[in-house]
Amino acid sequence: EDDEEGQAEAAPRSDDGELVVRRREIHSGRAMSVSTVEWSVAEKTAKPSSALEGYMWEKETQVDRLRERIPLALLLSQTKAAMVDPTKPKPRDWIGPVKRAAGEDGNFVIIPECKRMEPVTGSLRKRYDLSKLVKQLTAAGAPAISVNSDGVLFGGTMEDITKAREASNSAAVA
Repeated sequence: EDDEEGQAEAAPRSDDGELVVRRREIHSGRAMSVSTVEWSVAEKTAKPSSALEGYMWEKETQVDRLRERIPLALLLSQTKAAMVDPTKPKPRDWIGPVKRAAGEDGNFVIIPECKRMEPVTGSLRKRYDLSKLVKQLTAAGAPAISVNSDGVLFGGTMEDITKAREASNSAAVA
């Protein structure tokens, strides 16, 4: 939501300074019956109190849709099947390379994140060449690379993770 001057409203905070983000109304809507089938038609009655809350509600809706398409039990069985399939790529160790980069002294480790855009500022690059970016980060010594695949906030896709993995033979990609 924007205020009267066109500026994004700050997210509300509690008395101790914590961000306040309400859960979206799941069962808002009116019930309808046709024959013996009953369903609810969602009505957008609730309004988010901030841009952050709006993004969170959008993400919850996206996750709910994914859960409907692929229930957890099916996802787990697909994962187990992929783990034993010799044609599927195996997961790369994420923690090991980061611990090695930190060393015994526990040095600070930077894990770069690849993302197409920022929710507020928009596109971060004129040309987003993920493969080239991952190769550059790997060559610079990144032990691991975070690839933001969130489509709602950051414009990413699940294919971005595959592209990044294919572009790097050494860095763990998540």
